[in-house]
Amino acid sequence: MDIEEQVADSSGQAGLGRAGAVVKDVADKAREKLASYREGGLDQVSEDIVDYARRQPVTAILIAAGVGLLVGMLLRPGRGE
Repeated sequence: MDIEEQVADSSGQAGLGRAGAVVKDVADKAREKLASYREGGLDQVSEDIVDYARRQPVTAILIAAGVGLLVGMLLRPGRGE
């Protein structure tokens, strides 16, 4: 059962109609973006990253810093071991 079927099953439950619709919209957008990346390859991905960094430079810098911090923590040898 894929995510769309799960959302369709749960959207009938009380209180989940709106949330189910939001999840379905996000899943549809993610599916469309993934399809465009499959067609465009790495060039499309890099264009989207550059475009995002130009539109949201502060956020892009914070994301890069966070990723760098996590990678540094993962690659740093253990202390005292």
